[in-house]
Amino acid sequence: MEVKDPTPERLAAFSDGVIAVIITIMVLELKPPHDATLASLRELWPTFLAYLISYLFVGVVWVNHHHLFRYVEHVCATVIWANLAFLFFVSLIPFFTAYLAENRLDSFTTALYAFDCVLIALSFMLLQGTIVREFGDDQKLQALARGSKRRNRLAVLVYFLAIPAAYLQPYLAIAMIFSMTLIYLVPEKAESFAKGK
Repeated sequence: MEVKDPTPERLAAFSDGVIAVIITIMVLELKPPHDATLASLRELWPTFLAYLISYLFVGVVWVNHHHLFRYVEHVCATVIWANLAFLFFVSLIPFFTAYLAENRLDSFTTALYAFDCVLIALSFMLLQGTIVREFGDDQKLQALARGSKRRNRLAVLVYFLAIPAAYLQPYLAIAMIFSMTLIYLVPEKAESFAKGK
């Protein structure tokens, strides 16, 4: 009987499933108020803000992960483990989102959220570096890696600076996280970003 290697499509499908569950868990954390009034709904604005930012963040993670996996020709152990490490830190987003919302975006929970963003960015860099090492003959992948380098480093720096910023002003830290998320909206723009265009 022929033993088949795992395919990139199977690993991508697994990753898509994990990310879909992450988004579903976040939605389940949105609890409606008991009172049918606008005032009670208004009280939930920190929850909605935390959910909105996290939804955008996870969506951007999925788009960039999907874009990166177009270059994976076959699956090897290093790619599998780098992908699992990345998904682990992304899977913490629902917990930190709920913690952030429950404590109304206070300094400590905002700093923890920013720290998870640092870990996600670093693990994405690890995953991207692993894929580049395995499949670096592809010219488009090399261009993506070169273009992403500056953007990835900037994201890690800003996410890291958002940790102490959370103790000065939590909303400043949230704005920093949000701004870095926006530069990842279009993966194809990585090379232009690196050239300063």
